[in-house]
Amino acid sequence: MNLKFKNIAHLANKVIVFFNLSKANYWHTVTVCNIEKKVETLGKYYLDFSSKIFYPLSFDANGVPLYQIDREKYFYHPIVIAQYALGVYENMIRGKINDKELLLKYLTQADWFVHNAVKVNSWYSWQLQFDLKDYGLYSPWYSAMAQGEAISVLTRAYSLTGEKKYLDLCEQSIGAFFVKVKDGGFLNYFQDFRIYEEYPSPIKTNGVLNGFIFSLFGLYDLYLVNKNSLAFQLFTDGIHSLKNLIKFYDSGHWSRYYLFDYPKVYHSSFTYHEIVINQLKALYFLTNEDIFLSYSMKWAKYRDSIPNRTRALLSKLFYARTLS
Repeated sequence: MNLKFKNIAHLANKVIVFFNLSKANYWHTVTVCNIEKKVETLGKYYLDFSSKIFYPLSFDANGVPLYQIDREKYFYHPIVIAQYALGVYENMIRGKINDKELLLKYLTQADWFVHNAVKVNSWYSWQLQFDLKDYGLYSPWYSAMAQGEAISVLTRAYSLTGEKKYLDLCEQSIGAFFVKVKDGGFLNYFQDFRIYEEYPSPIKTNGVLNGFIFSLFGLYDLYLVNKNSLAFQLFTDGIHSLKNLIKFYDSGHWSRYYLFDYPKVYHSSFTYHEIVINQLKALYFLTNEDIFLSYSMKWAKYRDSIPNRTRALLSKLFYARTLS
């Protein structure tokens, strides 16, 4: 594997985090479940993204974070921008809701999504501007995870300001969830059950678990804001699928990151294993479906086992596309 220094450091941190979470850098911090009961109105985000306000790379002149791969040219990454925004928002609602500086930072990110939405067929989306050749994805491409997190940012911007441009864009962005990947959308299937694809590979179903769930959070946010029936349909259809698919992500000792190479086991990194534990806990509160709490607790037990951690880490070191 021909890795540049930044990639080696990135990989090394992921290895260390398996046994010492306190050493996690910005990219590997764990975002824990941020709710304790069913959410009836739009408020704090479902995971605690407060650490994401401490963005370590560059910003543009307007204060929007820029991303970089392998010391190449900086570019805008919608997932990075959305998570930074949600970090700002979390800090706002922790007693600083009237902080004008934080509000400006938040709305700057929301306005980036407004100004950079691209019309794709009959919906709007946001471009990912790098290649993932293993999955047959070439710049620009689009992601259900980016779409869901953008909706989560925009719905909260609407809630804060009442400006309809934010809500209108959310409603104009959900069409991609109804359209199959082969036709340019996010919808794919595994075992006849739908998945909203973080990486909509034309090769075969990718099925990244955490990305699927982040997209569901966004759909639920839109439903909370204006009882959007299409968003609720997409959310409930996704929940039905996930209830049936969750067993495929369980290796018996750790979670699978995705289903791209199923039945071969591609383990989650420690960070992603921990994220899905917390995502499933949040989904339990949103849906009252016991299966999500059951798997959250089961995978927490896997996490607490040193032999299981070691087994998952060794597997990733010997078989990994990216150590995700």
